[in-house]
Amino acid sequence: MKLIFTLILFIALGIVAIAQQNFQDVVYLKNGSIIRGTIIEQVPNKSIKIETADRNVFVYQMDEIEKMTKETVANTSKSNSSSGLSSGYLRIINFGFGFGLGNYGKGTSCLKLEVINGYQFNPYFSLGFGTGLKFYFNKYKSSSLVIPLFADFRAHFIDYIVSPYIDLGIGYTIEASPEFRGLGFMLNPSVGASVKIGKKSAMNFGLGYFMQIANGSNLGTLNIDLGFSF
Repeated sequence: MKLIFTLILFIALGIVAIAQQNFQDVVYLKNGSIIRGTIIEQVPNKSIKIETADRNVFVYQMDEIEKMTKETVANTSKSNSSSGLSSGYLRIINFGFGFGLGNYGKGTSCLKLEVINGYQFNPYFSLGFGTGLKFYFNKYKSSSLVIPLFADFRAHFIDYIVSPYIDLGIGYTIEASPEFRGLGFMLNPSVGASVKIGKKSAMNFGLGYFMQIANGSNLGTLNIDLGFSF
């Protein structure tokens, strides 16, 4: 339970921190000028120092200032509003924690690591192939390690700094045991949001369902995922 709260807190803090980057300080001067940037120093009731986007630094006395506000950053180009996932090679790394569902999955949890390599066709659609490790454990202290092999399709709804998405992974899993035997079909639909952190990179937060067929039974887990696209 503590792990769940820690994941939720981390996700919330990450979204808040990145969202704040979409705001800027705006200083309205009494002479009619408007200065936009980041206030880097402020002496109460005396002066402020503001740095603009082109790295120029200005100092103003408080008696020169009409008002100061925070405003959203105007999107002056497509690159500013883009999700950052332009056409080309794409790599996604996912970390996740899952809770077992149903009679077969009751009491079972899992940790996962996935690496997906693929192609971003445009800011909205990507297709890739992935593998990784999933470690299952339960209250009876039995555990297993499996290797998924799957195709991954991801669709973003909007081309913006924060973009909701749907994702579908479909493939087959192999148990990493001495026999190295196949387990069966897997299906992993999920929904989430990508947050731009660079020109070609994003942080992904997702919630999904992982269906694993093993020995004729369906082992389902509800997954909380944190990932990076670059």
